[in-house]
Amino acid sequence: MVHSPEAQRLIVQPEISDYLRDFQGVPDPLLEALERHSRKRAFPLIGRESGTLIQTLCTAIQARRVFEFGSGFGYSAYFFAAAVGPEGEVIGSEKDAHELDDHRMLYASHAFAERVHIHQGSAFEILDAQAGFFDAVLIDLDKVFYPRALEQAIARVRPGGWIFSDNVLWGGRVARPAAVDDTATRALQTFNQQLMTDPRIRTQILPVGDGLGVSLRLDVGGS
Repeated sequence: MVHSPEAQRLIVQPEISDYLRDFQGVPDPLLEALERHSRKRAFPLIGRESGTLIQTLCTAIQARRVFEFGSGFGYSAYFFAAAVGPEGEVIGSEKDAHELDDHRMLYASHAFAERVHIHQGSAFEILDAQAGFFDAVLIDLDKVFYPRALEQAIARVRPGGWIFSDNVLWGGRVARPAAVDDTATRALQTFNQQLMTDPRIRTQILPVGDGLGVSLRLDVGGS
């Protein structure tokens, strides 16, 4: 679905990541367990720097309801759960049943288990089944679906809310011409163009992790 975690090293130098991480202190044991699980499986993560930024921005708007296009075993959900608080909810989506099994194992007995609800199946169908608006959405699924996910996210995030998108720099590949058969890179190039030109959002692409898109949902003509 996504490339190796090492691709992030093309964007952020290892010594810079380590330097910044030293300021974060001792993490929650759950966060450490999630990262150990990722290393064991060579599973790519959004990364602690991106996660901490997402948590801060969601806390700033007092987010209480979040949706994830792609949740894996619940790494990014950890940071959303920290932001929404005990009265909030993180609704995730994941196509692979074994990821949900890992999520339940890792979150067992942790307070965040009550805030994070990951459903198996199509992210688009799961979102369609939810009523109302969200304070924030994360896009982190198969890259060919990013443009479609953005359109659905814009329709479901309230004005003043956030749309986050991971892997938008794709190890630097988006800055180079993509081969005809490189559907992931071509989809991300289209997606990034949408991020920067859609009048309903205001976006900054940040060189953290593998590139993080941060889009503010605007109140444009009541849309």
